[in-house]
Amino acid sequence: MFQRIVELMYFVPDRHEATAWYAKLFDAPITYLDHPDHFFVLVGDQEIWFSEADRKVSAGTAGQVAYWRVDCFDTALEKAMQMGAVLYRGPLDRGDGSWMCQVKDPFGNLLGFFGTRRSE
Repeated sequence: MFQRIVELMYFVPDRHEATAWYAKLFDAPITYLDHPDHFFVLVGDQEIWFSEADRKVSAGTAGQVAYWRVDCFDTALEKAMQMGAVLYRGPLDRGDGSWMCQVKDPFGNLLGFFGTRRSE
C-alpha cells in the first residue's frame, strides 16, 4: 500500500532563502515547475519543499527529523556547520561503525545525518 515519501516539507520564515541554503548544502539543483511559486530541491529522487511557517505549523524542533545517509559523516557535519547550522544532538556512536546527529538549520528546523566517520 505505501510506497515511499514523495515530498519532505520544511516550514520556514522565508521559502526562497531556505531553498537556496538547502540547495547549497546538498549540492543539488532547485527544480522549478510551471508556476514561479512552485519550486523544490531535488536530492536523488527526494523532493524537499519549503512552506512559509504560520500559526498552524511553525518552524522549529518539535517535529519529525529526516536523517540523511551521507558519504562521510564528518564532512557533512562540517559543511552544515560552516553554513550556519548548529549541532543539536550527538554525534552518537551507534556501535556498528555508523554515527548519527541532528543539526538545527538557520531557519530553526532539524535535519539528521547518518553515516561513517572518516578514517583517522
